[in-house]
Amino acid sequence: MDEELIALKGDWDRLIADRPETNIPFYSWDWFYRSWIYFGKPIGQELFIVAVYEEDKLVGILPLVRGRRTSSGITYRILRFCNVGMMPRNTFYTDARQDQESIFRAAWNHLSNNRSVWDMLEFANVPDTNPFHHFILEEEHGTKYARIHRKGLTSPFVSLEGLTYDKYFSKYGNKDARRRFQRVSEKYEKENKRWEMKLYENESDIQTGIDLALAVRKESWKGTFENEEDVLFYRELFAEFALKKEVIISLFMLEDKPIAAQFLTGRGGRYFLHTNDYHTGFREDSPGICLLHLMLMEAFNREWKIFDFTGSDYDYKKASCTGYQNHSTFQVFHSGWKSRFVYSAKTFWLPMFRKILRRPAPQELIAKSKHF
Repeated sequence: MDEELIALKGDWDRLIADRPETNIPFYSWDWFYRSWIYFGKPIGQELFIVAVYEEDKLVGILPLVRGRRTSSGITYRILRFCNVGMMPRNTFYTDARQDQESIFRAAWNHLSNNRSVWDMLEFANVPDTNPFHHFILEEEHGTKYARIHRKGLTSPFVSLEGLTYDKYFSKYGNKDARRRFQRVSEKYEKENKRWEMKLYENESDIQTGIDLALAVRKESWKGTFENEEDVLFYRELFAEFALKKEVIISLFMLEDKPIAAQFLTGRGGRYFLHTNDYHTGFREDSPGICLLHLMLMEAFNREWKIFDFTGSDYDYKKASCTGYQNHSTFQVFHSGWKSRFVYSAKTFWLPMFRKILRRPAPQELIAKSKHF
């Protein structure tokens, strides 16, 4: 299967480049391949990539993996996107010159015809504006399928087009962040401390940038990366992206010491913030907020179109954004007994048991006498 995945590389990257909404580094073959090698394959997941062809031409890819999940004592087979934790959003990749509805339908029919290998389909964090989202939402599962639809991530973003730096901060910008930045820069100037933002984005220095960012991560409240695979994932991936000028590691340096770090990837003027971290020993100076302020200034200087925060809508992101990208997660079940059992457990039995467990115990009735 690895050889078949490798053989898809050229067509895969051609498909994502066909449409603006999918022409994003984390939809690339490189990102999926390393997610699979470091996080999918080691835990026993199997590739289940649905490739749609028109004659001999690849016109659609739905990149799934197959595995098992145990929830509340129930183990079932699942088809899902690979390593959602490293993928801020997911979708179906299609040829821009073809009818998307027909491609979606062909893939859906394939999944339907292979119901014997899955009990649940899970499509996590599909953008609400994406055509694949509308297809799943409007698909008439009827008597054959049941569906759970729940809200996914709400990701803030900054649309920079038509705005200058001054206009942005007067209307949308995080004024508190601006004040903090001014206060901190004045403080360091009085203390005669040298500070700067450094950017690492070339093949020759990207590994140095990763080393410095990891030093920040080690001293942050998040701690180190969970395992060595996380580090190898970023080292290999960003080495590839640096060749194509699709990655930036930004660092807030104080006296040559990194105290805040960001990982960004992007192309075509659209950049995504994947990691925003700071050294907790300098928390009172808000280095993460200062770095974000500096990076937004840099985005205007480079004439980017979109600065996308990805991930969840934390307060510091909401205070700086001009809009939001909403996502949905869909879980689909078929008519097989195991699939119907899992659906019933998720929608009825488990919620009922949780409600019972949360119900407060009845209090003893205590007779009180009144004395006059």
